[in-house]
Amino acid sequence: MTTDYYVLEGGQKLGPYTEEELLARPLEPTDMVLLPLETEWKPAHSLPEFTTYFKNEGIYYPTKQNTALYILRLPAYIIDCILLGFVLMIVAVLFFSNYIIAFEQKFGGPNADYKKMMEAMQQHQTEVIIVQTILFFIIVLYNATCEASRLRGSIGKYVLGLTVVDDAGYSLTFGQAFMRNLGKIVYEVAGFVVGPFSYMFYLRMIWGDLHQAVHDRFSGCYIVKKDR
Repeated sequence: MTTDYYVLEGGQKLGPYTEEELLARPLEPTDMVLLPLETEWKPAHSLPEFTTYFKNEGIYYPTKQNTALYILRLPAYIIDCILLGFVLMIVAVLFFSNYIIAFEQKFGGPNADYKKMMEAMQQHQTEVIIVQTILFFIIVLYNATCEASRLRGSIGKYVLGLTVVDDAGYSLTFGQAFMRNLGKIVYEVAGFVVGPFSYMFYLRMIWGDLHQAVHDRFSGCYIVKKDR
């Protein structure tokens, strides 16, 4: 038996449609759909018969279920730090070895004690800020490029099956991804005031309905777990 569906569009009830006709519209995850024997309109993303369709289309609408594994963001971050740190180290050794030697000498080298290092940082505060700013934008560009690519997330997120989506479940444009990662500047600015405690802002993802960190909420983005 063919199942007929109705769609609410602009306040009007359209249909009936067969499933094939409905998907050919095409169907959006936020479309409100009604079955003939029901009286309650439901968003398309909540209907199990359309799960495969949205998955095949690469649409992962953020829900409480698929955002619940936000804890995986930590190991994904660790993977990215190791990978990016390794690449930057190679680039630095190959192209900026003289600068690294001079930089280490200013800060007393690897055997310098904490007090001397802090004194050196105060003396060369401008250079420290410049280096921090360069590293920040390298990380922003790395994440934005990955999130706007077919990976749909950093390499760490991709390995762990996480993807970054907008509020409709679609992949990000480079502009959206860049703004999301630029929003992380709030942690850097707060770091000048409260130091490492600035990253406490990340804890918002624990109690948020869909587990968004501050920069996620700022950009209207979500981290969801993809079904394999």
